[in-house]
Amino acid sequence: MEETEINRKNRENILKIGFNTLVEIEEKVKAFRIMNQNAAKRRYIITRDNIRDNSQKIIIPKAAEIDISGAMLLRRNFKSDITFKTFQPDEGIVIISDMATMEGVTLTMDIVTQIMNLGGGAYEGFIDRVDSFTDFINHLKKALFPKLIIIGYIPKERLQSEMINFVRVKRIDNYLRTLELTHSIHKPNGYFPKIKQIPITEDPRSWGRFVVEIVREYTKPYLIEQI
Repeated sequence: MEETEINRKNRENILKIGFNTLVEIEEKVKAFRIMNQNAAKRRYIITRDNIRDNSQKIIIPKAAEIDISGAMLLRRNFKSDITFKTFQPDEGIVIISDMATMEGVTLTMDIVTQIMNLGGGAYEGFIDRVDSFTDFINHLKKALFPKLIIIGYIPKERLQSEMINFVRVKRIDNYLRTLELTHSIHKPNGYFPKIKQIPITEDPRSWGRFVVEIVREYTKPYLIEQI
């Protein structure tokens, strides 16, 4: 049996960027409605194709936002597990890791390599790296709008100011997901104890666990009870 384009994309697309099932659309539309009341940047879902009913009538046109009424319209016409091509502005990963020192360069390049390999390198356009939370705030106020922050290396002399700027980032958008990486050689201790820490050791398999945690955190649904 020939594999459909969407099934193939779903299999390759481990971060599920650009595709949502009807159930996922319904969950996100409900969650975004609440989140948009408290975040500086608005989250939404728009269609990347015309959506047609069984009679081929367009019920939601391409590039239209799917709101609560749109999700209800889809529910009347489709089963829960059907997948739609979609776009969300809150897609992507940002790596905050300084490259001004030798330790920082080594650790940062290892992090970038692991994340760039996600999905066979298909996510290059969705991955950004900045040296600091200061840089990140400037980008966040403009175009950058990731779903997940990965914290790598920060020089000790900048740590206090970076902690202050991290608080500022959370004030701008408290719904950004965050993971911190530690390293047995380059970064033995984490900077932010309340954030989930992913330890990297001399065992190469620890990088595999790091990648699994990224995928798990990135694809975790927005649950209204947590918001």
